Amino acid sequence: MSQTDPRPTANAEDASHLQILSIVYYVFVALDLLSIGFIALYGVMMSSMFSMDQSPNASSAPPQAFINMIVGFSAFVALLSLLFAALHFATARRLRDRRGLGFCQVVAGLTCLSFPLGTTLGVFTFIVLGRPSVKALFQARS
Repeated sequence: MSQTDPRPTANAEDASHLQILSIVYYVFVALDLLSIGFIALYGVMMSSMFSMDQSPNASSAPPQAFINMIVGFSAFVALLSLLFAALHFATARRLRDRRGLGFCQVVAGLTCLSFPLGTTLGVFTFIVLGRPSVKALFQARS
């Protein structure tokens, strides 16, 4: 009687799909980091635009609280983008290593909130991770 290895091996299609998903999550990391630059630029432009005096005797300048609100909102959105970059990076690594199925599914759900590209990526991630053969790959690595 010959014993077979009980650990499942990835078929070519599953391995290819997991590799593609991992690469696309890395692309999302780059997009998240790029968006931080745009958010910072927006915050600087808006705060400088509202802080400039329109005329020498302008008494209708916006209050400092308004400018602080713009800067604070920009900082919040930048931190949120940084958080998503970290989550997407961790997901890309876990997809490549075939571990953390639940984590990858949670991040895929959060990625669905980024319409339209994130929704597409999240749905395809759910489709691939929902296959029994892929679930078995992740369970074997646990």
